Amino acid sequence: MTTPDEILKILNKGENRSTEFKRKLTRADLKTDRKQKLVTRIRYMTCENPFEGLFLIGIEDIGGKEWKVHGISEDGLKTSERILAELCKEAAVEIVEEEQIETHQGMVGSFLLKRQAIPEIKETCSINVAGRVNSGKSSLIGALVTGRPDNGSGSARSFLLTHPQEITRGQTADIHLAFMGFDDEGKTVYPENPLNKEDSARVLDRSAKIITFFDAPGHKEYSKTMIRSILGADAQYGLILIPGPEEANLIRQEEKNYGVPRLDEITREHMILISNQGAPFIVMISKIDKTSPQDLELVMNVVRNSLKEVGRIPVTVRTTDEIPPVVRELSNEVIVPIFLTSALEPDSLELLTQLLRLLPANSNHAALTDPARAYVDKVYRGIKGTNVVVTGTVKSGVFKKGQILRIGPDVGSQFEEGRLFSIEMFKKRIGTAKAGDPFGFDIKDIDKHLIRRGQMITDPDIEPGSCRSFEANIIITRHPTKISVGYAPVLQAHTIQQTVILKKIYDADYLSVGDFARVRLEFMTYSEALNVGDKIVLREANTRAIGTIIKKIK
Repeated sequence: MTTPDEILKILNKGENRSTEFKRKLTRADLKTDRKQKLVTRIRYMTCENPFEGLFLIGIEDIGGKEWKVHGISEDGLKTSERILAELCKEAAVEIVEEEQIETHQGMVGSFLLKRQAIPEIKETCSINVAGRVNSGKSSLIGALVTGRPDNGSGSARSFLLTHPQEITRGQTADIHLAFMGFDDEGKTVYPENPLNKEDSARVLDRSAKIITFFDAPGHKEYSKTMIRSILGADAQYGLILIPGPEEANLIRQEEKNYGVPRLDEITREHMILISNQGAPFIVMISKIDKTSPQDLELVMNVVRNSLKEVGRIPVTVRTTDEIPPVVRELSNEVIVPIFLTSALEPDSLELLTQLLRLLPANSNHAALTDPARAYVDKVYRGIKGTNVVVTGTVKSGVFKKGQILRIGPDVGSQFEEGRLFSIEMFKKRIGTAKAGDPFGFDIKDIDKHLIRRGQMITDPDIEPGSCRSFEANIIITRHPTKISVGYAPVLQAHTIQQTVILKKIYDADYLSVGDFARVRLEFMTYSEALNVGDKIVLREANTRAIGTIIKKIK
């Protein structure tokens, strides 16, 4: 309950971008000119994260430099509240909290305003983009999102690089999200400036379908971030970008060193990880404008052979007529379409845009009818007006604004309850987030210091459980020596990242490259929210093994 003293503290801070004081509101404030000014002010108050503003009624404005409590009657406050409600409706803003404070001078009304959620987008498709350093991931995504080919100097990728080290080096160092939209008629909705919040909101408002790209770093030093993107995003599709000229040189180097023409180790790792995720994926040979015919033939042959080795059938797509049958078969997870691309060539960009236009939400992967589940990726505790904000991707089901959540496990293996105060997607408030959607959750009524990356967020009526020890089937993909009991790699699954100890190898004394085995693993520090069927990666500097959980041990 707000007290008169707390009102005085607010007045001492004065009016600012997100705070407005008024003596009272009357019917005169609904006349055209006055109404337009007030609606504009309310929209301005709520246009930036956390999209909230405080509107106080019963405050005297003295020259715009000093404010004092004036107070009004109860009837005057009720009238002012009705006028404010009409103004908020016009501004697409809602009153989420309201208080009547009795002072010596009269009544003061305090109203917390929040931007209304946009209508739910009809269809969303999420794509995990992987590729070695300098494969052109950010440039290709930038060209697709803006509809403008790259200029050859990195203009298309500029809005994706946000950290200082990324801008300096021109390379991705963290997971970045970008999106492109299609309207009801299938036409692409392009932003004028992807960095402009209002422009991004316009694209979301006009789009019936959204394609979300998760752009992960390809440099070896950021391999754990790359793995976190592939495992944690729970994307409906995968996309592997392979740069033609660079890959041709690396293939020849691999043949020279090992006697076999094969993809370089980073690209092989991307293919193993994405194929193991159980979702359809696409391969794109990038920089074809710089790839000689001999190099292109070499890369294409090695890519086809590599796909066959992981149990997939490669299909090269060169024209728009070939896209519809490929899209129909893609969800069966048998074929892998191969595209020849360049961020500089409009024709190849149009071919990719046509694929994305027809790409359906992968219903086999996105289980909307299952209980709502998601994993925490990033945690923000210092955003003004919020308790704790977490980001991630919805794994299954649908989350709704206002619902009760369970989050955990904490260090004591317990799940805490909180309230989902608001949902944001691409800096725009929405009412629901469904399987496959990236989200930002503002969570109230919970100790923000208990929240960490890797925790599960669920509906309150399911028992997710925590897991300290478990069994898994694994295959060793890379290791210079033998692996024995006591081996302690880092396990990654979803957004979880914690050291595990190899407690037991069934039916073997040790493991080497290529071995398949059933093993028992135990987290070193605390329990995590893992379930039977979850995919795991065991890694040191790079991936050592991949596998699937088959049993949780209580």
